[in-house]
Amino acid sequence: MSESGESPGLSPSHIRAIICRMKQNRFLFIITLSAVVSCFGFASRSLAAEPVKPLIPNDTFYGSQWAMDAINAPEAWAMATSSGRGVVVAVIDTGIDDAHPDLQGALWTNPNEIADNGKDDDQDGFMDDVHGWNFVNNSSSTRPAGSLLLKRGAWEHGTAVSSLIAGRGNNNIGMAGVAWNAKIMPLVILGTDGDGGTDRLVLAIMYAVAHHADIINMSVEGETLDPDVAQAIKEATAKGVLIVLAAGNGTGNQGYNLTSEPLYPACNTGAANQSVLVVTGVTIDGERAASANYGSCVNIAAPGEQVLAARPTYNPDGNRENVPGYGAWTGTSLAAPIVSGVAALVKAQHPEWTGEQVAQRLLDTARPLTKTWQTEGLGKGLLDAARAVAPADPRVYGPWRLWASAKGQSPRVWITDNQNHVLYQIPVSGDADRRGWRASFVRWTDERQPAVLVTAIGDETGEWRVYRIDGVLLAAGNVAHDANDKIVGGLSLAVQDTDASGRDHVLFSENNGNRVWLSSPDDQTADQVIMGDDAKPLGVMAVGMQRPMQTFLALVRGRSDSYLALLDKGAFYEGTTVTTTHPEVLNMVAGLSRDGRQLVRLVQSGPPTYFVERGDIMAVEKDVQPAHWTQAPLGMALDGFKDRMFYDVWPR
Repeated sequence: MSESGESPGLSPSHIRAIICRMKQNRFLFIITLSAVVSCFGFASRSLAAEPVKPLIPNDTFYGSQWAMDAINAPEAWAMATSSGRGVVVAVIDTGIDDAHPDLQGALWTNPNEIADNGKDDDQDGFMDDVHGWNFVNNSSSTRPAGSLLLKRGAWEHGTAVSSLIAGRGNNNIGMAGVAWNAKIMPLVILGTDGDGGTDRLVLAIMYAVAHHADIINMSVEGETLDPDVAQAIKEATAKGVLIVLAAGNGTGNQGYNLTSEPLYPACNTGAANQSVLVVTGVTIDGERAASANYGSCVNIAAPGEQVLAARPTYNPDGNRENVPGYGAWTGTSLAAPIVSGVAALVKAQHPEWTGEQVAQRLLDTARPLTKTWQTEGLGKGLLDAARAVAPADPRVYGPWRLWASAKGQSPRVWITDNQNHVLYQIPVSGDADRRGWRASFVRWTDERQPAVLVTAIGDETGEWRVYRIDGVLLAAGNVAHDANDKIVGGLSLAVQDTDASGRDHVLFSENNGNRVWLSSPDDQTADQVIMGDDAKPLGVMAVGMQRPMQTFLALVRGRSDSYLALLDKGAFYEGTTVTTTHPEVLNMVAGLSRDGRQLVRLVQSGPPTYFVERGDIMAVEKDVQPAHWTQAPLGMALDGFKDRMFYDVWPR
């Protein structure tokens, strides 16, 4: 550092670009820029449960990154050795300088698209979208638009945001982002003036979800609630995506109280008010930055004043000479990507967690701030990366496995961790009842933890029950219309939050017939649907599908042909025919592939594996190994257990 407190090579000129208003249903990005960097220190080190030796990166300007010390990032880096590997963060913003030295290797790559061949290889409606999409000019170019740019602020914004999330750290270059190995999916919705329509925002959210982004970072604000944006956020979060939003900046160096002056999308909520983190900014002293918005919409705080970040390494005219690649910025637009970066560290450690679990972990581990007027309305407190990546209690966050007793065994269901240590055990009948049981996790109430749905194997009355995980009975019923209505072979179970309400619909299916019944916590009167027209049906089973759509995938077994079908808005339609040699023993299991896609395998028939992509059922002939199995409607033998069968996981 020089005596003036400026980093070598950083321009001392000031650039102010407070662009924080939306007119006529359009978004503007929210930042305050300054190219001056000062020397900061931060007294409070790691608050993790165990003392950890910090990992201090060797990046040139790391000494100016007070924000990383403030959130205890060096301790987190020492514990989170993957540094976000495998996690995809969609940055809905301006274009980014993907050639920046600190963003080399940070770009997400669409695995099903071939670059520059003029074709839409993956048939997603976007041609050559190898690294994302530009919704401003409808092209695959997500880089800054060179001489067409009118305002440097709009030109720099996406680059700064991306660098704080995934700037490559400990590489002897420039600065360090939070998640060094995460991938950025750039989705451009803001034009040269920092302006963008909400229609673009909706499309970008949908793109991110369809292409398996884990986290979406949005540093945008507006005054009007757009119902399409609200619905897109709700659906994305219900599908397991975490959305991180900047709280926004006020004017005249005075932040707004969002309780009385709500802005959007910061004051939107996700599925059941979960999986959305709204971030405000704080100073090096742990107080709210003067321009940062605050209030009841805010969930958490992160550094948001004079935060060092990357900027494009060339001028708008394309000249790369004497253009510094770094600057210090102020605004909640900088605080949000710091939270997204920590979320990526947590997600990499716990790939089975959904956005809801990641969000809750960040809130549970936030560091309390002193209660003065400068810290009111800042949510749970200051983001703490070290606490967030420290070992988490599986009884709180999962992952959980759900097991139920096999035939001939005492009637029990067990909830275990991944190492099969029993966390909860629920008796579901008298000890003499040895029919065996089927089970599924279900969101039955508004509480965060799931309940357990059970039915006895072969029970012709179609009886079902829902238990709280501590064994308290929450609900019971049956699908039979009367005493003469026999449910052939009993029921199998599938659940899914098909309307993003935060509670599940339940699909009961007849094991040796062709009927299914759709029910929910709000309407427990099961509506019956007839599946297939085979004269002698061999049964129906189903699994809940999460992405890219929330639906059920049902297997209808017939003596001649079986088929897979999707439930779309209350109606089934045929998907693909399945030919097998022994349909009477056909079983199905669902899982997650290593690249985050949901897959279904028909156990008796072996390959192909089936994926559901963009509403289509796609067969893959090669053997696709899952990262882990998620659901088995008829049960699945795992890990050598003889008294129980595996049925479900949580979170999905």
